[in-house]
Amino acid sequence: MEIVVEPGAKQDLKEIEGPVRQTIGKSIENLAEDPLPENSYVIYLPDNTEIQVLKLQEEDRNSKLNHRVTYDIVENDHVRVYGVFSRQSGYQNIKQNTAKRVE
Repeated sequence: MEIVVEPGAKQDLKEIEGPVRQTIGKSIENLAEDPLPENSYVIYLPDNTEIQVLKLQEEDRNSKLNHRVTYDIVENDHVRVYGVFSRQSGYQNIKQNTAKRVE
């Protein structure tokens, strides 16, 4: 499956430091082989659109890896990544932030 990273998600990744960005990037790449990994779940945007969320978190609560990647599987053909949200920047509004990026 092809991975398409939307401009908002690319910008999100640019703002993340190197080692964490690399880990997230590899996890996004892995979606090509397994678009519904064990650490993913579904959320519904305000317009009731179903979006997948990939939970990336280490057990150490002080770890810098505590992110959520929002994406969609389009016609079993490709994965479209909309955003990468960190706990530090507050992913409480993940639905609203993703909704702004979904066309």
